[in-house]
Amino acid sequence: MRLIDVHIHPWTRNFMKKNKPIMDACDFFRIPLNYLPSSNRELLEDMDRYGVEVGVILGQNTDSTENPGFKYYTISNEWLYRLSNSSGDRLIPFAGVDPNAGNDAVKELKRALKDLGFRGLKIHSSVHSVYPNDKERMYPLYEICQEYSVPVLLHTGTTGLGRCRIKFSKPEYLDDVCQDFPDLKIIMAHFGWPWSDVAIAIALRSKNVYLDISGWLPRYIPENVVSYINGPLKERFLFGTDYPMIRHGRWVEDFNKTLKNRLKEDVLDRLLYTNAKKLLFT
Repeated sequence: MRLIDVHIHPWTRNFMKKNKPIMDACDFFRIPLNYLPSSNRELLEDMDRYGVEVGVILGQNTDSTENPGFKYYTISNEWLYRLSNSSGDRLIPFAGVDPNAGNDAVKELKRALKDLGFRGLKIHSSVHSVYPNDKERMYPLYEICQEYSVPVLLHTGTTGLGRCRIKFSKPEYLDDVCQDFPDLKIIMAHFGWPWSDVAIAIALRSKNVYLDISGWLPRYIPENVVSYINGPLKERFLFGTDYPMIRHGRWVEDFNKTLKNRLKEDVLDRLLYTNAKKLLFT
């Protein structure tokens, strides 16, 4: 079973303990501290053990975000670059920029894509308190991603993170973005739940929209979502874990027990590997 994980946070236990919103999420999902990785070496060990060939590591920057809860949330793109280089091309970095930084965010995204060779952008709208269809703060970033033909991965739907508002992450706002940027590749993380029907509807009418299944143990993925994984959107669903909130061993074990037999034979490899490979490498 070949795997490409499109949704990995390169967090370690010490980093997570410094961030109260992340610890809120651990409490929400009842994740004990000893489950969290002590180093990034554990990430690569998990990937080796469970057949994950490539993982997308997601950047984050809140240096210009006013919310005091996210004061220690930034992971620099330079650090992400070093981690990627040390992995032997196993970890693909998506840049983190703060849309509240205006032109500085534009410059940093260009630098990450052009000079550092990053392969996409990650934005958590609720963390930044910015709607995805904000023309002043978000559209300049989309223009760059479209120009460089790289995907933007946006958190959609609710979040276990504390101290932020989920209203900014409703998938409905991405309909505007899809209409204004028809060639932009968009990954809607967590399939927009509890507005997954809206996320699916947008993907059905926008050929460059993908949905990842990260943040969910396979047993809990709603049946209506599974039907689209098996059906009209079989080429645009992507495997992701939301590591380290769900580590690879736990996900793979649950998948084999609860979801694998519910997927059509020609869908398995698409979901776990082929769809992501086409998106990231072609």
